[in-house]
Amino acid sequence: MPTERIEKLDYTERWARDGLRAVDPPGGFLTLEVDMTQANALRTKRKDAGTPVTYTHLLILAAASALTKRPELHKLIAGNNRLLPGRVDICLSIAGENTVTPVLIVKDAGRKSLEAITAEVQHGVAQARLEEEKRLGMLKKWGWIVPCALLRRALIRFLLNRLWYRRMVSGTFQVSVVPTVDLFVPFLFNTAAALGGGRVRDRVVAVNGQAEIRPIMELACCFDHKVWNGMDGANFLNAVKEELEQPIFD
Repeated sequence: MPTERIEKLDYTERWARDGLRAVDPPGGFLTLEVDMTQANALRTKRKDAGTPVTYTHLLILAAASALTKRPELHKLIAGNNRLLPGRVDICLSIAGENTVTPVLIVKDAGRKSLEAITAEVQHGVAQARLEEEKRLGMLKKWGWIVPCALLRRALIRFLLNRLWYRRMVSGTFQVSVVPTVDLFVPFLFNTAAALGGGRVRDRVVAVNGQAEIRPIMELACCFDHKVWNGMDGANFLNAVKEELEQPIFD
């Protein structure tokens, strides 16, 4: 049997814990099922052409396209200021070993092609992980300078009340995909809302009154009630659904 022991958290873990505590909880979340038949056909077509497109790439483009077409939903609030961005910068969470995962920001995703987004994500993941390792190393070395949790949380909240900081660390919208579960709901985020995606699996659904087997993805959208209301979240999710169910990326 393993020996029972108590460990002190190092300063990287303390900063990560206090950072998560400083983020406001969501005001609500909504879910929606999406038929990925067209998305699968597009993935096959792109794979045959030499571009290995994933569902994550498609979600980035669908979210960016939905926000570009509905600019009234695309906004950030920090402190007493509201930002209406001129471009959609999608923040993608990357799988990691820590509680706070590395992120990759795809800038101006609404004006990029699926091929460009795919290439940027493929080449940017390793760099994002390297930058995260450097940041954690710096926190491990210098995190003791702010030893009090109360002060750490106050500093993080001060930064989160600055639009430039929110945009720098989280873009203007956040997307996260966990392809090993049916449903993923991202409760902590720094933008107006966050889109979560699970795996695609075959399900029996009703199509024109007939039972058919279709590839289905469950999407979840958490939103900050200080920025969006429930109808905003519903409009966004339905817009993403429309983007994914129509062959719009060809």
